[in-house]
Amino acid sequence: MKTLLVIRHAKADWPEGKAPANATDRDRPLTERGEADAVRMAQRLQQLKAVPELLISSPALRAATTARIMAREWNYPEDVIQWQPRLYQADLTDFIETITALPDTWKSIGLVSHNPGITLFANALTAYNIQHIPTCGVVAFHVQTSEWARFWPAEKKLWFFEYPEKLQQHSRI
Repeated sequence: MKTLLVIRHAKADWPEGKAPANATDRDRPLTERGEADAVRMAQRLQQLKAVPELLISSPALRAATTARIMAREWNYPEDVIQWQPRLYQADLTDFIETITALPDTWKSIGLVSHNPGITLFANALTAYNIQHIPTCGVVAFHVQTSEWARFWPAEKKLWFFEYPEKLQQHSRI
């Protein structure tokens, strides 16, 4: 069995809500809330014993920063993070081909990417209808295969769907 974590980058916005001259969407940084959410979600994944062995991220600043913060919380070496340009503006094929190219030595992986692609991908893996993966949301699956190359046809079971607002709701109870 393999484990897949589908992770949306944390909350991002331009300082003062306005992009600097010559900035691109790829350059958009995390907000303070986004940074705090990335720490909290990384800690939540530790509590769930769901820290991935391999973290693969879009190189866009907001995704890369989310991946780096999570890696730091897990004492995961930053130089082991794989940067996958296909995960920026990814479609279903980009996600599947990224996963199926992986060596089978990795039992669990985390993909850090963006909406709308990441929500569409998560919905393609489950009958559970996820309307929208919020920023820093994580959808985890158990994949019934020993080979990543067989990921797509393998049975996938939703393990959990966590996101910062859900953690806040639980902490108030």
